[in-house]
Amino acid sequence: MNITYKSLVSTAVLLVLFTSSITIAEPIPEAMDKSGASEDAKTMMMALEPMMVNINTGTAEELAGALKGVGPMTAAAIIEYRDANGPFASAKDIVMVNGIGEVTFEVNKDAIMVQ
Repeated sequence: MNITYKSLVSTAVLLVLFTSSITIAEPIPEAMDKSGASEDAKTMMMALEPMMVNINTGTAEELAGALKGVGPMTAAAIIEYRDANGPFASAKDIVMVNGIGEVTFEVNKDAIMVQ
């Protein structure tokens, strides 16, 4: 078996590249708090389930948390519109709020309640 300097260097380079791409996982703490684990699972489940929000009674925090593409400023605009013009008659009426367009409504129509 002939081992040349070139093949030895190539093998060494490959070994270095391979070992540098391996990530060692951090060990799991042995005394992990079980309530924290259940909270994480609950948070994950909430992210999977579409969250419903009543646009006539929801707070800015609830609106921003439930509606995709709606941040704190747009949520505040929804509340200002509601306070100035009375309750929304239908979910579609949310497009009358400055900052809410047809696309935002379409993305969120299944999450909007009006009562």
